[in-house]
Amino acid sequence: MEKSSFIQLLSQNYERMELFFGTNETSNIRIPLASQFTFSRETFNGPKFEDSVKKIHKQKPKKKLLDILSSSNNISALTYRILVHLVLHPEPEQELKRLISNEKLLIKAGFKNSAYQNIAALFLTDEEHAFRAKKLHNEMKKYHYFLTGKDDIPYAVLLTNQSSNYGTMAETMRQYYDGLQKEGFKIGDSLQAMTQLLTLYQEEFQPTLIEYTVAIKQSFTNKKVKVGKKFYPYLALLALVAATSEVVNEIIELSQELMSLSMYAREKEYALMTATHYVLHHLIENNQLADFNDSLLFMQAINMSDFINDMTFFLAFDILDIFI
Repeated sequence: MEKSSFIQLLSQNYERMELFFGTNETSNIRIPLASQFTFSRETFNGPKFEDSVKKIHKQKPKKKLLDILSSSNNISALTYRILVHLVLHPEPEQELKRLISNEKLLIKAGFKNSAYQNIAALFLTDEEHAFRAKKLHNEMKKYHYFLTGKDDIPYAVLLTNQSSNYGTMAETMRQYYDGLQKEGFKIGDSLQAMTQLLTLYQEEFQPTLIEYTVAIKQSFTNKKVKVGKKFYPYLALLALVAATSEVVNEIIELSQELMSLSMYAREKEYALMTATHYVLHHLIENNQLADFNDSLLFMQAINMSDFINDMTFFLAFDILDIFI
């Protein structure tokens, strides 16, 4: 999708959601949803959306899809994003069954139930995949015991789509973490997520990736663009494709255009992430991922980072209770 068309559809979707949801949902919920519809090249239609949700609701099993300790009035962006994923799916009923089945497989593999497990279920393929993810998660704890937790489950699933040397991967993550910390990156979950994504390139440690990441961050800084911790995973994605200064400039230019829209008036960090998603998506469409040749895996990494970024609040107790 051309940039002008993207901006137009994004703005249109946001305005339609503003009319539909009113003041019930804040901009940090409407923006991700508008982006989700726009990247799917779909126009949001409130009544149609509500009707689709009600149809999905009828297929709800007795056991709730999301077992989260939160009231049904506390609906987060992530809650809606998973719901929109179902609405936009060509076979929503089958997809709902797949997600419920995948959650059970993750529990069977040894993971405890959590909101992050619900994200992981989106990207899980089968039972063996769940057990591979658990093995990697266990190895990650050996190298980063206190920092590795439920929020790392989705990335463990992403990284084990195929069999891997889990010990090597976990050790490599720690090497990236220590190396980037020395370069001034702030410690914490965002940095760990960043190091996990960097292992998508190769299981073995690649010092060049640290150099790329530092250089890309500096490119943003040189343009007076603040790079916060939430943006760390996107820096990793840019490093994976060896993003050039031209790519960085394109992201900055688009983010500035987006910030001129009223929808980003109080959410400037979202504008930078949306712009990065668009540019990376454009690279995929034009087969310009440099040495990273698995476009499907890369797209999953982008989408997963978007989902995890929306873990600002707990999920509603059940996404299918939004419209009753």
